[in-house]
Amino acid sequence: MPRDTSPLIVGDFWLDKRRDGKSPDIWQIATATGRTVIYRSTKCRDVERAGEVLRSHEAAARSKAPQPADQAELVPHLFHYLREHGPDVHRLDTVKSSFRAWIGWLQQDELTTGATVAGLTKGAVARFRRWRMGPHSWEVEWGGKVYRHTSNGVSGEAVQRNIDDMRAALRHAADEKRIPAAPNIPSVEKTLRSKPRRTTLTPAQLGAIVAFADHEPDVQAWIWLMIGTAGRPDALLAFDPAAQWRGEVADLHPAGWALTDKRNPIVPVIEPLQKLFAAWPGGTKVKSRKIWWRTMRSKLGLPVAVIPKTIRHTVATYLRGQAVPGEQISALLGHKDKDDTLESTSDIYAHVDPLKMKATNRALTKLWGQVDREATRWRADHLLTITKDNNKILTTRKGVRS
Repeated sequence: MPRDTSPLIVGDFWLDKRRDGKSPDIWQIATATGRTVIYRSTKCRDVERAGEVLRSHEAAARSKAPQPADQAELVPHLFHYLREHGPDVHRLDTVKSSFRAWIGWLQQDELTTGATVAGLTKGAVARFRRWRMGPHSWEVEWGGKVYRHTSNGVSGEAVQRNIDDMRAALRHAADEKRIPAAPNIPSVEKTLRSKPRRTTLTPAQLGAIVAFADHEPDVQAWIWLMIGTAGRPDALLAFDPAAQWRGEVADLHPAGWALTDKRNPIVPVIEPLQKLFAAWPGGTKVKSRKIWWRTMRSKLGLPVAVIPKTIRHTVATYLRGQAVPGEQISALLGHKDKDDTLESTSDIYAHVDPLKMKATNRALTKLWGQVDREATRWRADHLLTITKDNNKILTTRKGVRS
């Protein structure tokens, strides 16, 4: 159909039907280049739905050139960030989830998904924060798939991560000269943020977690690795002994990962951990074990506050209780502890040799032994059965007092 009879014209684009008669029910996005008309399918039969796709396409095309903040639509810059900077982003799935939350909110807010960068004011961010921290749900089409999410409300820390991801996307847009400057997006107030986690686990609880993973060598190796190194859980998911283990030390920083303030240091490898590395299970690497962790936590009756990083906190607390010097604990964790006598993180890495952390080695070996014994006790008292559909059934053995 001619452009002037199209049901919707936006900028240089309009809705049309293919002139060769193919897919006659599907609306196309048309644009003229010289005397040639280029078509792009909306994959929509409904004209209103096709119009939404057209508007998004036009906004994305327009957003590649410099725009003032009151004309630059927000959503296209999220996708530019993922496409152009995504390969360098750690835990990209988490960032995508953040952006879906923002889009889900825009669908329901007065700003709409056509919101501009200038529209992201202090008041708008406050509305987003209240929406996320209260009961909410959204449904967002993303990459040809519809994502649905329902929540009773997330923590202030989760909202802050969403804000940090939005900041990163708009800084990228400013760096690429697409907008004059990244807006000042306020953080979540400290009174609404989570207090530092103080939850720790007992050797008996650690032993139960280890034994619960008996049928899954990859998971069990990951848990032992956290106990033996106090490493960051996500980095340890990517651990490869063939590339990162060198005799009495191991580099916890995965190959190819960007260097950030969250350091993954070179740490000593205690003897039982060396044995584990020598027989390391060669399973497929995964980015997350959230489902496994939630199942384990529920079956063992552990508090919701117990997350993988709780093991890291537990090991650090245990080492301090064993009078391990603060400098060694900080070197193991990859950051400066508040009680350290050294002045900066660089001092730690300059002066603490992982081969000379004898107090750390002794304490880690002692903890490992305690956890191993507790795992044996747990196995004697419990029976874990995994069904064909991967349902885990935990029962107490006969003769064991409940």
